[in-house]
Amino acid sequence: MRILVLGGTVFLGRHVAAEALARGHELTLFTRGIHGAELFPEAERIRGDRSKDVSALRDRLFDAVIDTSGYKPADVAASAGAVDAHYVFVSSCNAYPGWPAEVVGEDSPDWAGGGPSEYGPDKVRCERAAEAALPGRVAVVRAGLIVGPHDGVFRLPWWVRRIALGGDVPAPGDRGRELQVIDARDLAAWMLDLAEQRVAGVFNGTGPAGMTTMGELLGAAVEATGSGARLRWITDERLRALGVEPWTELPLWAPDDEMAGTWKVGTERARAAGLRCRPAAETVADVAAWLRDGGEAELSDWGSHARPAPMGAARESALLAQAD
Repeated sequence: MRILVLGGTVFLGRHVAAEALARGHELTLFTRGIHGAELFPEAERIRGDRSKDVSALRDRLFDAVIDTSGYKPADVAASAGAVDAHYVFVSSCNAYPGWPAEVVGEDSPDWAGGGPSEYGPDKVRCERAAEAALPGRVAVVRAGLIVGPHDGVFRLPWWVRRIALGGDVPAPGDRGRELQVIDARDLAAWMLDLAEQRVAGVFNGTGPAGMTTMGELLGAAVEATGSGARLRWITDERLRALGVEPWTELPLWAPDDEMAGTWKVGTERARAAGLRCRPAAETVADVAAWLRDGGEAELSDWGSHARPAPMGAARESALLAQAD
């Protein structure tokens, strides 16, 4: 097939491009040329900024488009309006106004184009823009927490990097708290399946609820790094008392009192459409190998504004003093 990837050089898009080439597809990347100039020399590259001009996409023959970089509704309207192809759009679980405080499924109410001009509502506006341009030819993938090698957002790598240093590591909340994540390679492969089979609809693209626990995930990092790190568990209540910021100061920590739905996203329709996920421990091992090979250096300044910073020694000591 003739596959166009809008993006294709950073994290998820990079894995989509690699998988498309591995399957023998004819690949075109539409990028601004900022990242990954050395990647995928066998692919055609069109340099452009979707916020300014997508005319280079018009009058081209593509069988499918995978849009990993659409955040502004006008941009998605322009790109979807420029092509005559099946369109796979990467959205987010933030499309649901109730999430992460509430449990959501694939038929839960979304922002429906309303709400403030911010990430979740704008993702829904993007979904609507794609569907308006290509009615009945759009697969919307509302992704959960995407993990794996080349992860510039750096939440799982944050833990793997810290655990690799060894010693006592503050571990947040309940070690038995169930998590659900999605390896970028599994998400990429499934989105190409949707493109190849021309499947339309709205899906939640994340792993099954209960696929792993916080204890299993961090324990897999201890094993993968061989660091001998000791996980010291600290209750939600003690972390709260210390003013620890959920999700940001300690990545992946999502206490039930305000984020009960974080790891309970319904994925029935996605799994029926073929989404399959590798064990989380396999992803952790691959992230550890990527970091050992110097992978963090490839990130440069990409995503640095959102990437969690390493925890200072004084703060870590204060947390460890509250560990069980």
